[in-house]
Amino acid sequence: MTSSMFQPRTLLQHVNPFLTQFKTDLWEFGNLAWLFAIIDRTITAFINGLPSAVDLAQIFMVSVLAFGWLILSPDSDTMALKLYDRFQPVFSQPPSAPDLPTIERLQRFGYQQSFPWRGWKVHHTVFPNPKSQVPLIFVHGFGGSIGHWRQNMSALSKDHSVYALDLLGFGASDKPDIRYSIDLWVDQVYEFWRSCIGQGKPVILVGNSIGSLVCSVAAARHPEMVRGVAMISLPDTASHHETMPAVMRPIVQFLQTIFISSWLLYPLFHVLRHPQVIRRWVAVAYAGKEAITDELLEILTKPARERDSARAFCAILKAMVHPKFSPSVRSILSNIRTPVLLLWGKQDRMIPAASARQFLKYNPNLQLVELDNAGHCAHDECPERVNAELVNWIQSEIINPAPRTKILIHGA
Repeated sequence: MTSSMFQPRTLLQHVNPFLTQFKTDLWEFGNLAWLFAIIDRTITAFINGLPSAVDLAQIFMVSVLAFGWLILSPDSDTMALKLYDRFQPVFSQPPSAPDLPTIERLQRFGYQQSFPWRGWKVHHTVFPNPKSQVPLIFVHGFGGSIGHWRQNMSALSKDHSVYALDLLGFGASDKPDIRYSIDLWVDQVYEFWRSCIGQGKPVILVGNSIGSLVCSVAAARHPEMVRGVAMISLPDTASHHETMPAVMRPIVQFLQTIFISSWLLYPLFHVLRHPQVIRRWVAVAYAGKEAITDELLEILTKPARERDSARAFCAILKAMVHPKFSPSVRSILSNIRTPVLLLWGKQDRMIPAASARQFLKYNPNLQLVELDNAGHCAHDECPERVNAELVNWIQSEIINPAPRTKILIHGA
């Protein structure tokens, strides 16, 4: 036996197949044990006639525990996917065909089309304006799509060419079962800019929620692409992991792994996508009920009815709880050199407004505007106010910026 076999990497190569097989054998042995336990409890309960309530309770508990052991299979995710595939035609529809555009629809949703990216279809829209001085790209939040910007795109297109796209996994874009991350979506936005707008034409990025994270990371990593960043609410998905005591992180990650199991997420998805359930979720994101219209519910529920939406939903949720899903907001904002506008609804129940004031410390170019009677999606609740803030900020900070000499001297 050579000394190389005692190297740690070589030992792992020999031990890992053994451990994998051992876990499988242990699980299969456990299945038999639980099966015998159920049979034993059933025979004992019925041997003297009709079972008592206690006997039935014992059979039920043993059966529940046996099912719990069953889904702990080393291939539990594969089993869940196979089960989902078997019932998929009942639950979901194939991707819907695009609606024939009417004049009214073009005015609100633009000229919708798609472009290939890494073998997937990415859906986007455009409002062309030949007099535009700087183009805009709108990026939606979690569960959103191009339609969530319907009250903003047409208003801003009066002075600018406006683009919006459905992030991979959302809207009418493809919904593959892959490892999602902010980095993936940043690459998507960057390639969209290069392919559909063109290098040498820097843009203003406008995002909401997760879309704000995508826009801010894109601005920090690709400064040649961006002249400014406007965000409506900005989540800091990495902060809770960074502030957590190191000893607690493995425990929390283990609990998260249980709660994001495919066995739980697939049934949960088919409950969550029901219009009445989505209406209640939107009521948390919005400050008032007036903006929760049937049109909004259709925009949110239509993509969730498509065949691949459940897999994408599960993959995205699993990705979002991972510590490397996104860099921290502190590291992002401190690396942005363009003007930054942050709009925040004072009645945001999903991310407290206090977070926005904390972000002011990370970037001296950041301007914060707090909006009354608005929640997490201020662009849809008070579009006139948001549109006005965007127009004024673009004019004063991007197109005709005021001299900053005094501010720089004071800072020095």
